[in-house]
Parts: sequence; structure tokens; C-alpha cells
Amino acid sequence: MRFFSQFITLFTKDYWWQMKAYKFNAVFSLFTLLAYNKIFFEKLWNIYPSPLFVSMLTLVLFLLLNVACAILFWPKTTKFLAILFTMLNAGVFYFMFVYHVAIDKVMLMNVLETDAQEVAGLLSWGMLWMFLVLAVVPSILIYKTKIIFATPKKMILQKIGLILGIFVISTAIIGMGYKETAQFLRNNKPIKYLLVPVNYVGAVISVSKKMLEVRPQELVKVGADATLQPYWKNNGKPNLFVLVVGETARAANFSMNGYNKQTNAPLQPFLNDMLSYKKVYSCGTSTAISLPCMFSAAGRDDFDKSESEYTENLLDVVQRAGYKVWWRGNVTGCKGICSRVETQMLCDKDTCFDEILNKGLNERILKENRDMFVVLHQLGSHGPTYYKRYPKSSEKFKPYCATERLDKCSQEEIQNVYDNTIYYTSQNLADLIKQLQGMQDKYNTFMLYVSDHGESLGENNIYLHAAPYMVAPEEQINVPMLVWFDDEFANKFHLDRTCLKTELNNEYSHDNLFHSFLGLMGVKTSAYNAELDIFNKCQQK
Repeated sequence: MRFFSQFITLFTKDYWWQMKAYKFNAVFSLFTLLAYNKIFFEKLWNIYPSPLFVSMLTLVLFLLLNVACAILFWPKTTKFLAILFTMLNAGVFYFMFVYHVAIDKVMLMNVLETDAQEVAGLLSWGMLWMFLVLAVVPSILIYKTKIIFATPKKMILQKIGLILGIFVISTAIIGMGYKETAQFLRNNKPIKYLLVPVNYVGAVISVSKKMLEVRPQELVKVGADATLQPYWKNNGKPNLFVLVVGETARAANFSMNGYNKQTNAPLQPFLNDMLSYKKVYSCGTSTAISLPCMFSAAGRDDFDKSESEYTENLLDVVQRAGYKVWWRGNVTGCKGICSRVETQMLCDKDTCFDEILNKGLNERILKENRDMFVVLHQLGSHGPTYYKRYPKSSEKFKPYCATERLDKCSQEEIQNVYDNTIYYTSQNLADLIKQLQGMQDKYNTFMLYVSDHGESLGENNIYLHAAPYMVAPEEQINVPMLVWFDDEFANKFHLDRTCLKTELNNEYSHDNLFHSFLGLMGVKTSAYNAELDIFNKCQQK
């Protein structure tokens, strides 16, 4: 009882201790560097295991954080900013620590476009405890510290002196090891995405610049001259093209690509009519980038996320040519791609299985009785809650990881739970193909499945996705692409299946989708590039 009383008395005191401002800045800088940068220092040591170099770089970083504090921390801003940075640092560190992800502008855009369902999947008790230790407790200590500031004139002189002094000291330290430092920074630029808070502050600045850019008032047209070629108009039946956009599926876990577990077993009855492209690479490592990019005419090298929002895409061009375009999603939003076509978002609860995309599909399509382009956007293999992406009936591989804390599961359990999502995707594709076969008396039917990006499952201690593209592992950018059409479609569209099979090991990417669909669908436009059309070499038009 006495201890409790003393605790209450202590907690209700205005301040627990006092500290001069420059000492507070130094303590805060040191705590920030050491408490939230375990991943950064591990990577640094792996790249350059030199005690002297690591010590010198650590000292320079500590000094530079002091400079940042001197610039930002003033009598009316110190506690607010210190607590804000502490909260942000803890949140960022948690995701870096658990999933070993890097933080850059792409990751930030991915976070900004994440819906409540995806956020809920990332929360855990482990996050609560880490946030309590690394955010709440330090914030209370900051709040209970009385910070003593000098007079305004003296404070400004102190800050100027500190900044100049640190500049001289840092320059001297870097100068002593300039060769090693320059070489390290030149060859390891991505390591900055692991340094808290530099990584997320830089990401915020980059994204803010993009958001503040002046945008044109009018929609930028693409393929304004698009028309449907006469041959495609008069081939007996309307054309039905279905594009299934997978989520977070990686090519390495598809048995059709040589994987040692039968993740594509449900597709076995349709293999004679299917093509599996093994070397297809995504436009990005996150949905925020890859999804709009794969529908864009720009290609990965020229794609600009901010410009895509006011620039037409494949859906617009196909619709202009005369196709009925229908977007059907089991994922909230389409990153602006489907804003000018008919859209149906199906899931009205926390999470739905992808089979919802196939329900009622054929009835609606048969009612249209016209050329159609249907996009089905899956939830697919989105992590880290892989175990929530499929029903019990698709639980083929055990034991599996039944938590979002992937660091708590074995590699076998993570692989198994992920493979269950791929098996379930195969079941849905098989069901879709059966529906397309059932409509072949009314339509010429074609299906293409491709994932938006891949996923890391613990390889090199990296999880999930959204790594900076320049250093992204193969698992995050090599995506599966499956194509299905029957012999009647092949004959009508003059597709040589034998020729196409010789192309399966060629390297392709999301850049090919825009032009491949235009060419196959008979859309004539100056925006079309035959060299990027996957089917062009094996098709007589």
C-alpha cells in the first residue's frame, strides 16, 4: 500500500527531473539511434564488419541527429516533436523488426493506401507490448522532464555554435576515412531505408512533393484513335477476355513452374489448354505501384504513380474501342484504374474469400451478349494473415502458420500457409475456367492470370513485400502468369499454341500486358507497340 501511494505521488508530480536543452537533445539523439536501429546496424555490420568504421559512422550519425534536434527543438516544440518522433519511431521499428522491410516512398504510399482490413491484419499483442516499451514509456519520461532553455539570444548562439562545431567534427571524422566512406555510400545507397528516422522522414518528403505537384485539369488521353478491327468484329460470337489480377503471388511457389508441392493441382484438367510463363517480372513490389503500372502504357521505366491518376489506361482504351469493361474486386479500391468503367466491389465485411468473384459471373456476362473485358481483382495471398485467405477445405499443406507474427513461425509453417493460398487461387481459377467453358456457345473465351507482385517468406530474413525495387529479392518481383484458351479460340484468333510454348521461358514483365491485350483483342491504335505484344509473333492477323 505504501509503495502504491509513493507511486501515485511520483506520477502526479509535475516533473521527475530536469535537464538542460542541449543535454536533452543529446540523450534523445542517442536513444533514437540505439533503440530503433537494430536492423540498420545489423545490415551495416554484415556489409562492412569493421569496428572502427562502424564506430565512426555511429558517431557521425549521433552528431547529425543532434543537429536535427537543434534545428527542430525549441521551447514550444521540443516535447511535442520528441513524443511524436518517439511514437513514429516505435511504429516503424516494429514493422522493420518483425518483417525486415525497408521504408521508402513506395512503402509509405502503400501504407497510405492500406485499408482498415489490411491494417487489422498487421496488429498483434506483440506490437502492443513493443509499442508500450518503445513509445509509451519513453513518451511519459519525456513529458515528465523539465527542460531548461537558455535566453532566446543565448539559445540561438548555442545552436549556431553547436551546428558549426558538429559540422567541423563530422567533416574531420569522414575525412579520415573518406575513401572507405565514399565507397560504402556509393555501393550501398539502399541502407538509408533502414535508418530510423531518416527513412520515413525522407519518404514523407518525397511523397509530399508528389502530392503538391501541379496536375493538369483534364484527363490525359491514351489511344484516342482506338478502334476495333473488322476481323475481330465478325468472327461469329462476341469476345470475352478475362484478366485475373492476383495479389502477392510469387512464381516460385507454382507447381506449373516446377515447384515441388502440387499447389496448382486443381488446374490439372486444363493443362493442355494452359500456358505458364516462368520469367515474368512485376512493375513494382507493392500494389500501390504495380497495379496502376500494369494497366499503363508507360512501362516501368517511365511510369509515374502521381501521373497515372489523371492518365487513361488499358481499360479506357479498350472501352473506347467498343468493349464493355467491367471491374470486379475483392479488394477495396483499384488505385484509380477503374474510375471510368463499371465497377463492383463485392466484399462488405472484414474479409471475403476470392470465390466471391466467381459467384454470379456467368449470369451477368450472358446478359450482356457483347464484346467484354472483365477484370477480377483478387485478395489472393496477401499477408501476413495468410491463414485467413482460404477456407478449411483448401488447407492442403500442414503444419501451417496461424498468426500474423511470421517471426514466431518456422520456415516450413510459413511456406505451408502461403502454399495453401496458392492452392486456393488455383481452385478459383479452375472454377472460372469451367464457367468460361460453359459460355463457349455464346462467347469466344480467353483468360489471363497474373499477380501484381511477389512476396518474401523469410528468405534472407525478409518478409512480405514493398522492398525498394533496385534491391528487391527475386521472390518479390518474379510473378506467375497463366494463360488459358481452347482450340476454337486459337483457330479463330490464329494463335499458334506450339509457337507460344517455345516462348514460355522468355523474359517478360507487366510492361507487356497493355500491348498484348490490345493486340489480342483486335484494338487498333497508335498506342500499340507490337514488339511488346507477347502473342504477336505467334499470331497471324
